[in-house]
Amino acid sequence: MHSNFILLTAAKNEEKYIGIAIESVLRQNIRPVVWFIMDDGSTDQTAQIVQRYMSKHSFIRLYSTKSHGNRSFGSKDKAINAAYELARQLEFDFVGIQDADIAPKENNYYETVLGKFEANERLGIAGGYIYERYKGAWVCRISNSPDSVAGGIQLFRRRCYEGIGGYTPLHYGGEDWLAQLDAKIAGWEVMALPELPVYHYRPTSSSDGRWRGLFRQGMMDASFGSHPVFELMKCARRIAESPVLIGSIISFCGYVWWMISGREPLLQAEKIVYLRNEQIAKILRWWGDLNSNLRIF
Repeated sequence: MHSNFILLTAAKNEEKYIGIAIESVLRQNIRPVVWFIMDDGSTDQTAQIVQRYMSKHSFIRLYSTKSHGNRSFGSKDKAINAAYELARQLEFDFVGIQDADIAPKENNYYETVLGKFEANERLGIAGGYIYERYKGAWVCRISNSPDSVAGGIQLFRRRCYEGIGGYTPLHYGGEDWLAQLDAKIAGWEVMALPELPVYHYRPTSSSDGRWRGLFRQGMMDASFGSHPVFELMKCARRIAESPVLIGSIISFCGYVWWMISGREPLLQAEKIVYLRNEQIAKILRWWGDLNSNLRIF
């Protein structure tokens, strides 16, 4: 299999994890044509660490966005878009987003994902399942789903990525979610692969404070027009499956806060309809699974 993919990474103050992410790519059976790492105004040793790797591996390229201020969803998206503009003239068929705190476990990760693309011409986005540390062990993230790939490890078919216009910067985040929604509406398939663990070293929503991040996550869901019943059931499922009760409640409070504040969803009406139809189908599946489990007892 030919190495016909590129990688894009936005990094801001990631000195603790960027080396781990780079090593995970260096171990791959196949490497990207080029890897653009955008230093988004880091004030730590992130850039210096990347430069050391860049001096030994010519496919790694470091650029600075000269951004200032705190890490934000919008600045990350702008950095990714800037990286893609640098890559646009190169020859490649696939484009991957790998966050600076993400590392695939398997050395054949990208080889396996690209194989899925070769086998299915309608596949637009693919990637592995996210794992996070809990009490010293790597645990599969509860929100993993076979039809949704986490933004930190999305691999796109180039025609799909350019067809949906890449990432759209959003104030409350969710650019990866919107990209998947746009891809599905355009007729592309999205596939997450549970057999490919991907380690996420920074806890979810922790970059700006754990609880604040979870509250903002709920606001993000509301900004997409997510169905209230779906949000309630998602919260209930996470409470049942996770010992972190308060985290699910705080996220739901963020959703409710958006609603009672009288704010309107940020997406177009047709996208909200598509999203809610998907969510209703998931609610029915969850309800069916619950009934099946209850019958067992």
